[in-house]
Amino acid sequence: MSRSKKLIVVLLLTGPLIAVSSIAGQPAQEEHEEFYKIIRTVKDILLGQNTEQAKASIAPGAQLIWGAKFVDLGDVVAGKNTTCALADTSFHGVMIQGRTNETEDMGWVVLKTRQSDTTRVRFHSVVFLKDSTGRYRIHHWHSGI
Repeated sequence: MSRSKKLIVVLLLTGPLIAVSSIAGQPAQEEHEEFYKIIRTVKDILLGQNTEQAKASIAPGAQLIWGAKFVDLGDVVAGKNTTCALADTSFHGVMIQGRTNETEDMGWVVLKTRQSDTTRVRFHSVVFLKDSTGRYRIHHWHSGI
C-alpha cells in the first residue's frame, strides 16, 4: 500500500499578487517545485493571467466539469469556449488543500474561493499527472459555479 504525501498550502489571492506558505512541519516549496508550479498555473487560470503558459500546462483532452457541462478545458482557458469561464477576479481568499502520491507523479488540489463580500463561494477540484518530461499537466478540473 502506498502512502500519500499531504501538502497543504494557503494562498491569498489579491489581484496579481499571491502569497504561498506551507504549514509548519510540511516540506518547503523548493522540495516540491513542480507541485508549486502547477499551483501557480491554477492561480493564473483563475485570474485570467499568463494564458499561453497555462495552456501549456493542460494535458491534451483535459476536461472541465462546469455545472451540468462537460467541456474541453483547453478551449475554456484559451477563450475558444465562452459558455463558461474559470477566470473571475471577483473571487478572493483562496484556500487550497493538495496531495500527491508517494512517487509524486500525480496529485490533486481542492480550492475554495469566495467573493470579497462572502456571499458566494466556489469550489474547484483539479487533478494533475506528470508527463514523460516530469512536468505536471492538468487532466481534469471540476468547478462549482
